[in-house]
Amino acid sequence: MDPSARELHRLRLVSLGLALLCAGAVALAAAPAIAAADGASAAPKPGASPHGWVRQTPVPILVYHHVQRHLAGYYLLYVGTSQFASQLRYLRSHGYHPVTMQQVWDDWTGKQRLPRHPVVLTFDDGYPDQYFIAAPQLRTYRWPAVLNLVVDRGTKLSDSQVRHMVRWDWEIGSHTPHHPILTHCSPAALRRELVDSRRALEHKFGVPVDFVCYPGGISDRRVMRAARAAGYLAATSIHYGAATPRGRNAFPRIAVYWGESLATFGRRMRQAVARAR
Repeated sequence: MDPSARELHRLRLVSLGLALLCAGAVALAAAPAIAAADGASAAPKPGASPHGWVRQTPVPILVYHHVQRHLAGYYLLYVGTSQFASQLRYLRSHGYHPVTMQQVWDDWTGKQRLPRHPVVLTFDDGYPDQYFIAAPQLRTYRWPAVLNLVVDRGTKLSDSQVRHMVRWDWEIGSHTPHHPILTHCSPAALRRELVDSRRALEHKFGVPVDFVCYPGGISDRRVMRAARAAGYLAATSIHYGAATPRGRNAFPRIAVYWGESLATFGRRMRQAVARAR
């Protein structure tokens, strides 16, 4: 197997491993249906933009969970403190510009232009280290990020801390109230998870919540339809790749993991963008 094929195979395993970790063993049986319902060829929702897609700039969306000194669990859910700092320096030195999901959407719909080499930094669930470690490092660069927040969270990130992050230009995304696997929810429960989380976050933090992150990254066509019906502009998954507007029902993302070299970190972003063009 040549090096590029080995790398692609490894990345597919990384994405599958993260889905299995979040979803449990049941995700394995659902994986073929999930892949088939990825939404990569979905057309823009009528009315999403009066002119359709003005641009289709591919944007890498990075996935973080914990940022801390010691590995304390599955390596796909952690990056080291110094590793994260090195990644931010890498982004700056290589001309990347962190942006929010709304900025990406506004570029695609013609409301504003993205800077060169945009990248979105997403942080899932809502953990204290995202406030105490990741946010201060991002503030030194005056860079935004996206917090995909579980409403009824046992993760101990307080409402006050979230409000500080909003003031520091963090965008809030919905990650549902209870983090269930949405493909297993009844129609009523699915609607509650998608609608109630958006309503609660907007009411509590006074910001629009127009993007949803599927728990475990798992969705199917029924879940995608429910997300659109709940009013979300787009949704994110953990399938590997760069985001483009045609995949708005389940944007791929790039999981960042413990011990990843800067060379691999940069190469994966470049390759994902190149493949999405």
